[in-house]
Amino acid sequence: MNTYQVPNPGLPGCPPGLEYLTQVDQLLIKQKVEFIEALAGFESNNKYEVRNAMGQNVFYAVEENDCLSRQCCGPLRSFTIKVLDNFGQEVITVTRPLKCMSCFFPCCLQELEVQAPPGNTVGYVVQQWHPFSPKFIIENEHREAVLRLHGPFCGWSCLPDVDFEVRVNTRKIIMSNQNQIVFDHIRRIQQLTGHLTVKCLLTSP
Repeated sequence: MNTYQVPNPGLPGCPPGLEYLTQVDQLLIKQKVEFIEALAGFESNNKYEVRNAMGQNVFYAVEENDCLSRQCCGPLRSFTIKVLDNFGQEVITVTRPLKCMSCFFPCCLQELEVQAPPGNTVGYVVQQWHPFSPKFIIENEHREAVLRLHGPFCGWSCLPDVDFEVRVNTRKIIMSNQNQIVFDHIRRIQQLTGHLTVKCLLTSP
């Protein structure tokens, strides 16, 4: 397996295990689809590989929750995602409680808590109410807004490329959700594999 052994020099102000993120401006997050899930439609815990621009694995992410939540609540389910480095050390924990995301329930929208390292809250991602477009506020550990995430008016997964923008001052981060249809002609199985590309670009205000 092509992996990159992330160095651990220890940078002031940087959570341990995440120093490598200060050296890159692009990451590719690829979901691993289980065969039984594609074949039977049985929802399992999601697993992801986080790669650099050269295709080397730098982190892994695994979802944790119960079977009942996965089958009954679908994408609205509560979960905990643990991000591990190539040494198996947990460096980030993302927790989302069970909440609604409909524009008809503005008082119970989605919220994420991010801990790095586990047990040390570094921020939150809070959904903003909007009748059509996905909008989020990224907050620091003191619940102060530091970034705003805006999605497109039309974010259907059937589209080849869906971009989200994170803006602060003159820096724009493009998060491109690239969906690729994979066909298995032998068993005639059609499955959808999600790819998320995160790029950091400098733009004018």
